[in-house]
Amino acid sequence: MRRRKTRPRPPVGRPYLTVVAGGKVSAPLVKERRALTDDFLEKLLAFPRYTTFQFFDTETNGLQCRVGRHRATWMLYHDDRRHQRRRITTKRLGFFPAMRTAEARDEALIERGKIAAGDNGPGKKEAIKVDVSVTEYIARLERNAAKKGKAALWAKNVRSIVNKHIKPQWGSWTLADLATHPGAVSDWHRDVTDKSGPVVANQACKVLRAAYKRSARRDVSLPQRDPCSDVEYNPEKRSQNALDYPDYPKWRKAWEKIESPTRRAYQMIGLLSGCRPGELAKLKWTDVLPHKRCFVIRAAKADNDVHVPMSAAIARAFKLARDAGIESEWVFPARAEGHIAKFDVDGLPAWGMMYRRGWRTIAADLGVDELIAHFCLGHIPHGISRGYVNKMILSSGSAMRSAQRRVSRRIVQLLG
Repeated sequence: MRRRKTRPRPPVGRPYLTVVAGGKVSAPLVKERRALTDDFLEKLLAFPRYTTFQFFDTETNGLQCRVGRHRATWMLYHDDRRHQRRRITTKRLGFFPAMRTAEARDEALIERGKIAAGDNGPGKKEAIKVDVSVTEYIARLERNAAKKGKAALWAKNVRSIVNKHIKPQWGSWTLADLATHPGAVSDWHRDVTDKSGPVVANQACKVLRAAYKRSARRDVSLPQRDPCSDVEYNPEKRSQNALDYPDYPKWRKAWEKIESPTRRAYQMIGLLSGCRPGELAKLKWTDVLPHKRCFVIRAAKADNDVHVPMSAAIARAFKLARDAGIESEWVFPARAEGHIAKFDVDGLPAWGMMYRRGWRTIAADLGVDELIAHFCLGHIPHGISRGYVNKMILSSGSAMRSAQRRVSRRIVQLLG
């Protein structure tokens, strides 16, 4: 077995020259072991220095004082070889003369106690980086979506934000460094606001905060704080885009030009019911219940099943999809299986969530009770426990069907 060649170490207390990049010779480094005192360090600092001194204190194991041209720094060096692994800890304790020798020795003993107890936190090689943290957070979002039987759409959006805004800036940072630099995070938030808009900047900060909090629950050595504590979030407003009353005839003319009957049925049911487009796209024929005059949205946004009343106009739209003769468990198979992109609007002047806002506007215009309107849209109003939602829906079923009929009748009138 060949022995590894090692460079000869210079004797302690003797200066030696260090060769740096480019072949230049740096100032000599003097290493010495001695019992450090305040008087010795004050006399050393009183004279100009053209070299660097590194003193190893013989009174406290691991305590060092590095005296350069401009300042004297207290350092702790500890080589831990327990559990068949080597772990070197180097930590700056303070500066002389602000921290006197006795204070430095006390601080060194405290840090050595933390190391012995295992509370000193991970080293640089073991510290979790932001890149790893956000990747684990995205995996968690995908697992949660799989448990609920939903498509991991939010995980997909988060991955896009991470790849575009978080990883280029913070990917190589450790979480501990991120938590101790809230000002840098605030500056980054303003930069993202200028480049990509206020909403994207807020979402990027919320993703970064959520990933950090999840990692902090797994690693108790991380600072228990919010890395985005200094961020001034941009004000956000709800979108007001909806189909205006004079535009309903335009929507009908564009709708009649759609060739696919299932796509026509999808758009019409969305307009008449106000369902969320992603939830409506995953509707199965087994959840369409004509005998109960409703259809069921499974595992909606609030993790509940939403029973949507079925008016006569909605029933005709379902018949249009059924008569298409496509053999599939899905009512709208092309959208459920992802063959139609999310932004495909079929040439209509309104689509998606604009239907939901339009339904709510018409319901308010007709004087529909606000609580009934919430239940028709699948909302859980504030102050009502989820455990009582199903009972309340069953008790107000006739009122919900009546409200749905009134809204559908008004939409049909607007369509001309």
